[in-house]
Amino acid sequence: MASDIEKNGVLLGVKQFPVWREQTQITRHDGDIYIIENPELDPYKTPFVEELLKRDKDQRSKKPLNSLAKGGMKVRNLEALNIPFFDLINARAKVFFKLVTGKKKAVVDDCWANVMNQGEWLIPHSHQRSSLSVVYSLEPGNGVDVSKEPLNGHLMFSDPRLPQCCPYAPNHVQSFFRPIGDISSAMVIFPSNLTHMVAPYQGDTSRITIAWNINDKEVPGELVHVGEKNE
Repeated sequence: MASDIEKNGVLLGVKQFPVWREQTQITRHDGDIYIIENPELDPYKTPFVEELLKRDKDQRSKKPLNSLAKGGMKVRNLEALNIPFFDLINARAKVFFKLVTGKKKAVVDDCWANVMNQGEWLIPHSHQRSSLSVVYSLEPGNGVDVSKEPLNGHLMFSDPRLPQCCPYAPNHVQSFFRPIGDISSAMVIFPSNLTHMVAPYQGDTSRITIAWNINDKEVPGELVHVGEKNE
């Protein structure tokens, strides 16, 4: 059953936005990786970005080792911020999940903002507790303007199960796949067990993404954020 927000949309400023637009183009890539773009939302992201940067600054002063262990700083409990922009993209991520899977429910197991500053990167990894993961490019940063590094802060897949990563020999990784590059407001959904990473970011403004791990039902057991310091 669709939630009220999925039916009615979200008010951003003075404009009501539907959670899902009928004209949304879904681009599919090998490995069940799907991409949509959301350019109509970009002008309304500023209050959300500013709040995340404020929280990022506070967390870095209190828990500086977290940015070293996790390749940037993770800002959590986003649903408690009461910011309409997040409410909209959160609902859109869940609808995206239901559309590509055909499932009636989308249950978020984990959600966070990842804030990266110059020199930070994210090691190759995958997620164990979810079937699909979503990444939203909230603020790509200015790496493309200040560095000639072509992979600057990009989300990349490097997995032997992806043909686009194995152009010369099947099941042997010789390359990588960049689904969204520097596209602001792009949203990508992919199987959580695919190996992915973020290349070192070289911009001098923050790069921010929002990520979700989603299933069609609740996952039993405690969710543990490995590598993050609570003290």
